[in-house]
Amino acid sequence: MPVTEQNVRDYWQLFVNRRAYTRQSAKPDEETGRHHYYKPTNKETGKALELDPATLRKHLAGYLTIGLYAINPQTQRCKWIAIDADYNDAAFALADLRGELREDGVEAALEMSRRGGHLWILCQEPLLASQCRIYIYNVALRLGVPIKGTFGQRDGIEIFPRQDRLAAGEYGNAIRGPLGVHRANNHRYWYTQAIPEVGLNLDDQLRYLKELKKLSEADLLRLSRGMSIPEECGTKFPTTMPRSRFYGSGKEFRILDYVRPKRKRSKNYWAQCPSCALAGNDRAADNLAISVEDPRKYKCWAGCTKEDIREALGCPIRTRRL
Repeated sequence: MPVTEQNVRDYWQLFVNRRAYTRQSAKPDEETGRHHYYKPTNKETGKALELDPATLRKHLAGYLTIGLYAINPQTQRCKWIAIDADYNDAAFALADLRGELREDGVEAALEMSRRGGHLWILCQEPLLASQCRIYIYNVALRLGVPIKGTFGQRDGIEIFPRQDRLAAGEYGNAIRGPLGVHRANNHRYWYTQAIPEVGLNLDDQLRYLKELKKLSEADLLRLSRGMSIPEECGTKFPTTMPRSRFYGSGKEFRILDYVRPKRKRSKNYWAQCPSCALAGNDRAADNLAISVEDPRKYKCWAGCTKEDIREALGCPIRTRRL
């Protein structure tokens, strides 16, 4: 697909909030069959590559697929909010959320995905991640839309940004950059509410996004005034997670990417055990101990094994083939 310089500039202005990014693997994993995301690095130095216009152009052209991070750690602000719903009946949740947002005067662009879709709210200016999360959590809760990871929910929406704030050097969680080609099925997902008035091409799609009503800071503060995220949603956690000296490559499983500690006591964080939660247990959300010094070390005091915990998170421990 032809990509113009203006396409790249428009996309960058709309979606790129920091130059860290991920890339979706071109080939599926031999064990899971999934096309995982990874941080591309310089082969000579091992340092993470930064997103540049040339790479973004390849994403829009369909030669590769990137993942974008919501939060800029220097400002703790976001250019966009994304609601990811990839589960059964996700279409109904997205329709309810989009309608409720519209009642608030907030426009959200619907992008389809393989199993559901993503709602994108574009910001007039970068907005505080914590305030964005408070608002969207409360919209979902008043509609009864399930939120993944809360109240023992294994399926539900995921809200990006996934963190309230990031420490220097932290990344948070990335989401597939819109208008790119998903490597699993080589399909490009367009913004569907732009059809049929807007064509299925980059010029028209980006024009639609540029003209979409943006969420202002004044409106966000008005809409979220007096709100907070309920404690049971797992938000009572340290605002800055320490960078462990054991986390060097960025490729290892990180339990703190999946659970939100409720508190810190002694040398451990304490959080809800995902395996217990899946069974309807650990309502106090404090069965799982995670070492502050080395977060690779974690233990469920109710007896769940690491295999149980990883399975509950949808990230089973791989077994080596003989």
